[in-house]
This record gives sequence, structure tokens and C-alpha cells, in this order.
Amino acid sequence: MKGELAKKWLGKLTKLNAATGTGKCRGKAPHKPLLLLCLLDMAEAGELGGRTFTRTAGLVLRFKSYGALVSERWPTRLDLRMPFFYLRTQGFWQAFTLEMTLAESPDSCFVCELHEELFDLLADADFRLKARLLLVSRYFEPRERVALLESLGLCADGMDKVERKMSVLNEEAEDAARKKGRSARFAVQVVSRYKFTCALTGLCCLTMDGAAIVDAAHIEPFAENQNDDIENGLALCKNAHWMFDEGLWSVRRDGRVLLAPQRFTENGPEGLRLQPYAGRLLQFAAGVMLRPKADYFARHRVVHGMP
Repeated sequence: MKGELAKKWLGKLTKLNAATGTGKCRGKAPHKPLLLLCLLDMAEAGELGGRTFTRTAGLVLRFKSYGALVSERWPTRLDLRMPFFYLRTQGFWQAFTLEMTLAESPDSCFVCELHEELFDLLADADFRLKARLLLVSRYFEPRERVALLESLGLCADGMDKVERKMSVLNEEAEDAARKKGRSARFAVQVVSRYKFTCALTGLCCLTMDGAAIVDAAHIEPFAENQNDDIENGLALCKNAHWMFDEGLWSVRRDGRVLLAPQRFTENGPEGLRLQPYAGRLLQFAAGVMLRPKADYFARHRVVHGMP
């Protein structure tokens, strides 16, 4: 019975009614397959707690990160609200307002409830793998496929199954696509596993649409060796990220913030200035077990001439 249901839903994934691009946009619109890939990824990570889901920070982060991989083909802004609302017409879920009445437009849609059959299938690892490979191979161009498979962590498990359907890529283009995919995966893992909380300030700010104030920052500068190890990452708010990349602050072996005061002057409210954080421990949200590797901070200090 499960095998027949899997075939049924895999078949539905081949008929997403994606719009065809015009103007600067070419090919099939990526919105619907990207959203479904995000949900499959969240199911893989154990982030779907039930049939209902909303535009959480984790979902928005994935949609933006994976969406960036198709920006050359689809340069206009990808609006998560559109597939969030319109996939209801193909039976994937029902769409509701905040008051749990049926949503009538993308703007009014805040809650979705997955079809029971689909929700059950999302617990099956074999179905998740087949669904992801199908979506990637059917709706995306060759370079995008390589990047998406890398970002979803599927290159080792699934590349051979998709290659038959992919155009031949030259080695340089494929390598570039893989790097883009690894960067997207790095951003998703770092920001989500640090629970959208800035490691310098302890600030966590999420909009009602799921946008977060933090970015995924590389500790050892990315330009040095393209190190996308998750332990080489920190979630940092915009100001803290810029100041870290500029070498205005780093972290000592004991986990305390180290400043380079000779490199900057600052004025403004205490909460926005860097100086008050000197000597403080990095701040992590409750329950976060991931920690950055001290060796990467050591290399960051060397690069920026700090002790």
C-alpha cells in the first residue's frame, strides 16, 4: 500500500504546473519545487513536528538560500507566499489564515496543513530521497542541479542517479556549482542550528514572515580555503558579522571576545557599540550543542594580526 501511495505522490511531483518565465526569467518557475525541497529538507532534519506548518525562520532561510542557487536563471525576487498558497490547488495541503479559516490569497495564507498521506510519506527516507532527486532533475537546469544536490547533502548518495538526466557539465562549471551548493548548505545549517541567535550579542529577532536578523559567518575567512565546515561558522547579526570580517574583533582560546581597538573608533548607544563586549563569552541559545572550533578562531586571529 505504501508503495502505491509513494508512486501516486511522486507522480504529483512531476505535475507542479510551474509557470514559464518571461523577460529575464527563463525556463520553469522554481518557486513550487523549491518550497517542496525545503519541506523535504526539514522533514529530513526532524523539523516538521506535525501536519501543520507556517513560514518559520527555518523554512524562510532554506527558501532564500536554495533560491539563490537559481538567481542567474530567475533574477527576480522569489516570493515564498506564492507557492505557500498556490500548492493547495494541487492537493499538497490546505491553506489557512491565522484564524484557521480557509485562506483566499497569498497575503492571507499563514498556516498550511499537509495532506495526511503526504505527511506520512515524509517520514520515509526512501520516499524523501526519490522525491528530492525527482524535483531536482525535473525542474532545474544542469548547474542548478549540481548546486542543489550539494546544498541538500545528496551528491554522495544521489548524483549517479541523476547524472543520466543531466547535460554534460565542464569541470570548472560543475565545481563552481558545487561550491555554491555547499555555501547554501552552510548557511542553512549554521543559522538554524544556532537557533537564529547572534553569538556576539545574544540577539534573536524574527519577523512574522520568518526572516532573521542573523547571517552565517565564516570564522576562518572563506577566501583562504573555502572552508564550509559547520564548526567554522557563527550566526551573527549584520553589524557583528561585518565587524568580525573586518577583523575588529575575534575570540580567544577561552571563548572570550577579543577586540582590536586600534583599528576603529565608534560612537552611539551602548547596545550597538562593540567595546562593551570585550572579554565577554560568546552567547548561545539554550539547548544549542554545536560550538565553533577554537582552531578556526586561531586562524582568524592570525589573518587579522591579533594575538
